[in-house]
Amino acid sequence: MSFDVKIKNVFRQSFILIGQIEDSTIISNLKNFIKNYGDTELDYKTNVKGKFTGFESLVQNKDFHNFLKLIKNEINYIYKKDFFIYNAWGNILKKGDEVKDHTHQNVSAFCGVLYLTENGPGTYFKDYDFTIEEKIGRYVLFDPILWHSVNKIVNDMERITVAFNMNEINNWTKLENATYIN
Repeated sequence: MSFDVKIKNVFRQSFILIGQIEDSTIISNLKNFIKNYGDTELDYKTNVKGKFTGFESLVQNKDFHNFLKLIKNEINYIYKKDFFIYNAWGNILKKGDEVKDHTHQNVSAFCGVLYLTENGPGTYFKDYDFTIEEKIGRYVLFDPILWHSVNKIVNDMERITVAFNMNEINNWTKLENATYIN
């Protein structure tokens, strides 16, 4: 067997969708879940240089599922194929913490952030030279190819977010343990 591979960076159209939810129960429950998640072994192990609950910690969370149900129309606007929750986790950043510039290129559908606090430094998208202002209940859905980061927190504050990645369902996707959200 023989083959040839060519590799080149190719640019394509991308998206950032910004929305707002007003459901205080979902916001409060997710914030409390993240704050009370006890696994300190996960701190500072990813691009998030702060507290991190683990990539799978919110995948089965009912409040996260209810959030997705609330924004179903917005998701359908940016992504029309079937998808599953690949990762969903919580982040807590405090003074001196940051999120290093990175992409989610291993994700095949879309990514997102839900802000559970406000007045943080925002999420900066380098490709757009644009920073999302943080407000409680604001969310952003974005293309996995986009470079994004959060500047180092300089104030004495606590920034709490939910981050998530969605992957396309295809013929080879193993979904034995999948939860379907209608």
